[in-house]
Amino acid sequence: MKMPATEFRKRLLPYLRFWVIAIVVLLLLFVVLRVASWSRLSQSRRCLTLVNPWNPVSETGYSPRLVKLQEGGQADRSCADALQSLLQDCREAGCSPLLLSAWRSVDDQLVLYDEAVQALVSDGMSPEEAEAVTAMKIARPGRSEHELGLAFDIVDADYPEEDEAQADTPTARWLLENAWHYGFILRYPPEAEDVTGYGWHPWHYRYVGADVAESIHSLDITLEEYLLLFYSAEAAVVYD
Repeated sequence: MKMPATEFRKRLLPYLRFWVIAIVVLLLLFVVLRVASWSRLSQSRRCLTLVNPWNPVSETGYSPRLVKLQEGGQADRSCADALQSLLQDCREAGCSPLLLSAWRSVDDQLVLYDEAVQALVSDGMSPEEAEAVTAMKIARPGRSEHELGLAFDIVDADYPEEDEAQADTPTARWLLENAWHYGFILRYPPEAEDVTGYGWHPWHYRYVGADVAESIHSLDITLEEYLLLFYSAEAAVVYD
């Protein structure tokens, strides 16, 4: 005996509802996962924003999302927790890290740069030479990683000087060996001036994310070289 069509539809309806709901839920889950994936990718690339003498902040489209740090100053929220962990673990290792500088506005950078230039001019150096010498240590306004909120000057509290002797302090040695675990790299290593545009800065650390920091540390390369190897299209690396 055949089942009437109306009765068949009634029995089939709950199953149809189940599969419709299941498909909708799966589609929503797919969208959520894709959005999360895109967000992580965007965040990863954001942390790789390149700023150097040839790549000004104004051309990156980057805007820092600042949060306050326990040590004072501000940092981009993408790296604030990692920075706090880095400093805390450095202290627990018996060192005395001092966060000398975090995020700076372009106006702060201008004041810092001009003061350094004027000091050299006062010592008898020509303005042109003073700017050239200063630019190897202090970025020109608008071209400083500090304006991203991703770069930090960390020195030893027992030797709070920004010079090459900083590399011999316990804090600098610990950072050089361990900072990459937290997503940070020594941004301006020795003998890389032609690539980075700056001399050796054993106190200047830049956040790039844990995976990238591990790669840069393992390959013993600079951020510029990493971007040219893996992200050349997005990096738009320019050398003058």
